[in-house]
Amino acid sequence: GLGGGQSIKENRWDIFPYQITFHNYVDPAPEWYKESVFYQIFVDRFYNGNEDEKVSNPKHNSFLYATWKDTPMYIKDKQGGILRWDFFGGNLKGVIKKLDYLKTMGIGGIYLNPIFKARSNHKYDTGNYLEIDEMFGDEEIFKTLIYEAEKRGIKIVLDGVFNHVGDDSIYFNAYGNYDDLGAAQSKDSKYYEWFNFKDYPTDYESWWGVKDLPNVNEHNPSYREFIVGEDGVIQKWSKLGLGGWRLDVADEMPDDFIKDIRIALEQSHDNQILIGEVWEDASNKVAYGQRRKYLLGEEIHSTMNYPFKDNVIGFIKGYVKARQVYTKLMSLKENYPKEAFYSALNNLGTHDTRRIYTELDRIELLNLAVGMLFTYPGVPCIYYGDEAGMKGEADPYNRGPYPWGYEKNEIMDTYKSNIELRNSSLAFTKGDFIPFYQENLFGYLRVHEDDVYLIMVNRDLEDCRLVISDAIGLEAIDNHLKQNLDDEYHIKRNSFECIKIEMFRNS
Repeated sequence: GLGGGQSIKENRWDIFPYQITFHNYVDPAPEWYKESVFYQIFVDRFYNGNEDEKVSNPKHNSFLYATWKDTPMYIKDKQGGILRWDFFGGNLKGVIKKLDYLKTMGIGGIYLNPIFKARSNHKYDTGNYLEIDEMFGDEEIFKTLIYEAEKRGIKIVLDGVFNHVGDDSIYFNAYGNYDDLGAAQSKDSKYYEWFNFKDYPTDYESWWGVKDLPNVNEHNPSYREFIVGEDGVIQKWSKLGLGGWRLDVADEMPDDFIKDIRIALEQSHDNQILIGEVWEDASNKVAYGQRRKYLLGEEIHSTMNYPFKDNVIGFIKGYVKARQVYTKLMSLKENYPKEAFYSALNNLGTHDTRRIYTELDRIELLNLAVGMLFTYPGVPCIYYGDEAGMKGEADPYNRGPYPWGYEKNEIMDTYKSNIELRNSSLAFTKGDFIPFYQENLFGYLRVHEDDVYLIMVNRDLEDCRLVISDAIGLEAIDNHLKQNLDDEYHIKRNSFECIKIEMFRNS
């Protein structure tokens, strides 16, 4: 395991455990997806596309910021509940108006945080799966977004939140804001069986005990038909020309439900992606006492790659050693079916984590992380504003408004050059991944036929040398490749190096 190849290890510390994952069949993600750079948008904080720049259809008792430059905040009661939801006014028209910006950057896919009707700014508390939130727009504007994005070679991926809904929803209707009879109003509601009440109507199962987010029973036939049926939620929106879905909290959804979502997706379109939110190694994930089957060929194509993010940040900040990051990333390669490994949605941060520039604090360290994001196997995803140098601690500060006109040009240039690099070579989308380490240096080769790149990451405060014959992980590379590498490479302190190897020497 761990790239040992044909070498013999004399030191027991160089022996690593490994697993073998048996999957039902090869499950390739769409080619357009694997070749794309993605961009995640938290819609309320991205851009207001209204001509008058006013907030569209503000909700009752909501808090509207005075300027786009304000710092986000929560207005809570003593128990930590949200008293008033806060909004900046970003909307789908704003996304449409910034499509040319994204196209110029080299973006091929947009992952939108939830856009369905909901009380909050984040929309993970779905109020109605069949309507776009009126603060963001409507179905016609969403169709326009899909059309305009498609013209620019950009696909739209939606966030599917199917494990829970909002207590202020047409389904639960705890506050009576909908005409339909909700589950919290009467046991005669057609939605009553969707929820698991402990002491009706005030005590019920909810997501991690958050009472605003009552869990749905995904095993309930009525709910399942509503989501995955012939006229269900998945098909309604997918038939508009989506690029696919990202499944929120996939590890809290039954395997057979995810499988049904995949079937519904393929019935509506055969070229869409299904990505799951899983924070750990998805190949051996155990959730609620069950070994999960995410990657065995019938559920998701792959996952959001949080293990990549954690190891990159840990390595660059110095609390994960080069040997450890080699072990962790090689384990992902060995554990995941090949198609899932090359289809993972890689990120350096999301709406659930601190901003990457806040994590690393220095531009020279940020450059290392960005370089790895765009040269590592999988599909890189930029959290909106990271390319502009946005900072932010945990929620809500990581969800600030995009700083239009105040971008940090040095960071913008780093992202643009790395996107250009990734889009320039099949080595970064299809190429083999050969990681290695030497003392405090971590690196990898990306190899597609004779298109070869050597990547080296030195997070040390001193310059160092890579000696090919001494690097752990390069012992078993083929002679043709080895003969085209120099014996030594020099890399400066705190730097990322990507060297194109000219394959002109014969084996």
